[in-house]
Amino acid sequence: MASAVFPTVRWGERLATFRPRRRWQGIQPMRAVLLFAFFGERVVLCDIEGRGWSVPSGHIQEGETPERAIRREAQEEAGIILNRIQPLGVYTLEEPDGSRWYAPVFIGDVAHFTTIPDSSESHGILLIPPEDVQEVYHLWDPLIAEVFRYALTQYRERFRPGVPLREIYEQFARVEPTPENDTSSHFQR
Repeated sequence: MASAVFPTVRWGERLATFRPRRRWQGIQPMRAVLLFAFFGERVVLCDIEGRGWSVPSGHIQEGETPERAIRREAQEEAGIILNRIQPLGVYTLEEPDGSRWYAPVFIGDVAHFTTIPDSSESHGILLIPPEDVQEVYHLWDPLIAEVFRYALTQYRERFRPGVPLREIYEQFARVEPTPENDTSSHFQR
């Protein structure tokens, strides 16, 4: 999907567009981060106060790297601990005065879920099939649609969706044999 075309749209007073990137060198100022988080073939959305359903996102705090900021925001807004993350690209936002700022965008997969902190602005999460996101997303426009398509394609190419084998082994390790699940008794005469 290297030939994807990302339109420029208006978000309030700002102009916004997206460019695929795998590094952040030379991009300043970076003010916010966004994450397209996947749990298998489902997208993680957060119900954010005053915004509605959206991807985990937020401001970069002083001294924080984009990677550290998105891991923090993922836990604060979605209660997710991320396994792998990779840069997807960057949103460029142009203010009415012509100044620009940038928001790095990541794709990642969920390692596990935790409790959303009480101090969070999130009301909860939704695990939703990618084809249904446009029905609930707080701001759906041609740019968001194209970035979602690109994120899903890149996720499928770069990550192997599914449950890691270690999790399957851990599940089986907790199962105690009983007459109902002990298959060895079925083969005895």
